[in-house]
Amino acid sequence: MTDPTPFNRLLGERVRRMIVAQGRTQESVAVEAGITTSALQFLLKGGNSTISTVMAVLYALDAGPSDLDAIYADFAEHRKERAE
Repeated sequence: MTDPTPFNRLLGERVRRMIVAQGRTQESVAVEAGITTSALQFLLKGGNSTISTVMAVLYALDAGPSDLDAIYADFAEHRKERAE
């Protein structure tokens, strides 16, 4: 895997914190999201995951508007930095 972008790294960290805060295991989240554990681990490490994988994981974690707002803010900041 190549070095993750700052946004992908932040996304992976946010998802990892959500899993821990909910007392879930990676395996249980992956099963509920309908993905493999290795696909989830790739996301957590900052890999360039598909939008369907990201959304499935966020749905499995019952991500709310504040979670999505924070992820969008990270994305917007990353895009802004790349443009400069």
